[in-house]
Amino acid sequence: MPADMEVDRAPATDENTSHTDPSPNPTTPTFKTTVSHQPFYYFAITLAASAPAPAIDAAQYHAYIALVLRQWLGAVGGAVPVDVLHYAYPQATVRVPFDRRQAVWQAVTVTPFRLLGSDATASFRVLRASAFAMGVAAGSRTTQAALPTQ
Repeated sequence: MPADMEVDRAPATDENTSHTDPSPNPTTPTFKTTVSHQPFYYFAITLAASAPAPAIDAAQYHAYIALVLRQWLGAVGGAVPVDVLHYAYPQATVRVPFDRRQAVWQAVTVTPFRLLGSDATASFRVLRASAFAMGVAAGSRTTQAALPTQ
């Protein structure tokens, strides 16, 4: 074991006594694992339009998400930071604060909007959602299909 690694040692107990021996037993190291609160939540979403519409860029996609949040949640929704991590029309991977995930999920799936420059109405659909980026980066079904078989 490296010299700079600290290990908490469990106190040794004697089977014949009910007290705990204060001397550490070097053969039984114990490790403490802490699972912390996740700061972000990730969504894979897609834009569904009622009629064929022109493709939009990532900035417009982000603007539509912000519009939907303002419509559904008011000024509070407009203040929710949304990061578009990956964009390939009509799908995107977005990151939102963990504590606002339910409100964002509701807003993007419930609120329809009109696309600028066309008569089409559109809405967002959540494809995948996870507290971890890898959970939305690759779907389990597509990953399994891409694996080589023997």
